[in-house]
Amino acid sequence: MALMSYPNVPAIMYKGYGGYLDKEECESMRILAENEIAAYEIRRGNTVYIETFCMEMESFENSLEKKDKKKINDA
Repeated sequence: MALMSYPNVPAIMYKGYGGYLDKEECESMRILAENEIAAYEIRRGNTVYIETFCMEMESFENSLEKKDKKKINDA
């Protein structure tokens, strides 16, 4: 999850990014997402403070897990 704060804007904006299967992958992608957002805002001429976080959560069954189960069942 990325949190963004802009000068003279009363609310903190947030954006969620895709899920990752392990913490290491999330941490590496977190840094890339933060850099992408910063580059985009700089191109737009905005000043922004960005912080990103990896958050563990329950979610629906991952499509990768569905594919793995299908391969096992088809074998």
